[in-house]
Amino acid sequence: MPAWNRCLVLRRRTSIFLVGLFVCFLFMISLMIKLQRDTEPLVKDEKHGNEQPGTIATSGDHKMAILVPFRDRFEELLEFVPYIHNFLNKQGTAHQIFVINQVDDYRFNRASLINVGFLESQKDCDYIAMHDVDLVPVNPAITYPYPRTGVYHVASPELHPLYHYKKFVGGILLLTRDAFISTNGMSNRYWGWGREDDEFYVRMHHQALEIERPKGITTGNQTFRHIHNRKKRPRDNYRYFGQTQKTSRLDRETGASNVRYTVESRTDITIQGAPARIINVVLNCDLQATPWCLKPQYHSVYKAKGLIP
Repeated sequence: MPAWNRCLVLRRRTSIFLVGLFVCFLFMISLMIKLQRDTEPLVKDEKHGNEQPGTIATSGDHKMAILVPFRDRFEELLEFVPYIHNFLNKQGTAHQIFVINQVDDYRFNRASLINVGFLESQKDCDYIAMHDVDLVPVNPAITYPYPRTGVYHVASPELHPLYHYKKFVGGILLLTRDAFISTNGMSNRYWGWGREDDEFYVRMHHQALEIERPKGITTGNQTFRHIHNRKKRPRDNYRYFGQTQKTSRLDRETGASNVRYTVESRTDITIQGAPARIINVVLNCDLQATPWCLKPQYHSVYKAKGLIP
């Protein structure tokens, strides 16, 4: 083959190679764009009634500790951990789930468990979410941002499925570590169900903490799914030993700084690929200050021994 002909063939092969390389480059770009669209959270387009890829705010360089006060609700935990882990991953929100499991035989104390979770997670995260295990967001426009004012109430009264009063701060509440420290956490006097959130609202008010809430959410009380079965697990809302009167005022004495507890174990688990840390906790109770920590079947025994009024 003449030299000029070999040169022509070589140039043709080089051109084909370059064209093929360019086509592969375009294919890779289009594939990356598609993958990005597929992994973006979907935001409902209220005007057209469909769902479109949207941009959702993330927590940036911050990391959130999800504190889940817990006892004997394993079916809900099995659903909660993978759901909330995947929900937050889609938004790019760095997080770690801490399940604070009360293993003693006292009545349930949600506030003290949150105090324990705050202390146990302080090396890993710079803000917390006080999160009920039976409440999950279903609207992807709901976010868990680092609180600009120190406090961000995700499950705000106009969005929560059950509770709509103005001072409600339960369900899902985010706080920076500094904001939580400023209130000394939550009161340790609330054994049984309810009212610890109302007392915490007063604590935040006394510290002049501004509570931010979601804006522009149009799904109302359909924004979250509440998965608690009241018939299977009735609320322990009975009051004993003058409990209502003695817990109706701001508690200036107890909080995260003096919560008394023992950690029995710390175990890292994975549920459907979602990691969580289980912290088994034994709470201590001052029987003279809060005898209502006892379950009713123990009242007569402790009275006979003179350990409670």
